[in-house]
Amino acid sequence: MAESLRQKLQRVANHALHPLGLHLARADRAFEMEGMLERAAARGPAIATWIDVGASDGIWSLRARRHFPQANFLLFEPLAEHAAALRALETSRGFAHVAAAAGSAPGEIAFAIDPLLDGSGVAAPGATDTRTVPMETIDRVVRERKLPGPFGVKLDTHGFELPVLAGAAHTLKSTALLVIEAYNFPLTPDSLRFHELCASLEARGFRCVDLADPMRRPRDGALWQMDLAFARADHPAFATSTYG
Repeated sequence: MAESLRQKLQRVANHALHPLGLHLARADRAFEMEGMLERAAARGPAIATWIDVGASDGIWSLRARRHFPQANFLLFEPLAEHAAALRALETSRGFAHVAAAAGSAPGEIAFAIDPLLDGSGVAAPGATDTRTVPMETIDRVVRERKLPGPFGVKLDTHGFELPVLAGAAHTLKSTALLVIEAYNFPLTPDSLRFHELCASLEARGFRCVDLADPMRRPRDGALWQMDLAFARADHPAFATSTYG
């Protein structure tokens, strides 16, 4: 329980520091998102456009920009509660906001609203406290805005990964890196556990290359979620299978 409280306090502090472009992290950043992004930037290739799905108030994209300062950022976020922060970001070079969820086809979809907003996402069957939000595909927005690759794609979509990826089939052909919040438990009847996500992406030509922010379930300490990074299967990191 102490670890869970510490994580909550760190999240609150980071939201307060967010307008200043600052972020609290452990001194050992090996398993922090900050460390993953630093390694990704060093490992290459360079990313021309980051697509941030489930962007919240833009805190992840601001963090990523420190490591990919030349990249453009396209942020998908349907919640009106984050609109003001995202409009403010659009005054900075290279940031653009799509006020919609990302999915497999344009339209509308029911979105479940978490009281703290962080856990909001596409509604599972039987969910309460929902609202209808617009939905767009990554492919259509990228095409309409003529955004350049190579792309990086970040998903924080709470079990809705497959429809998002289905709507990004063309973009994935020019994608060099994916960062996806993955789970050890099925969040919805159609969601993937982390090993199923790895298999699905390997079939699309990507392999897991890194991880960050593992989280345990408070009541029993079981692994709950983590962020996984996926590089293309032909990336030089996979050219050798030796440790040294």
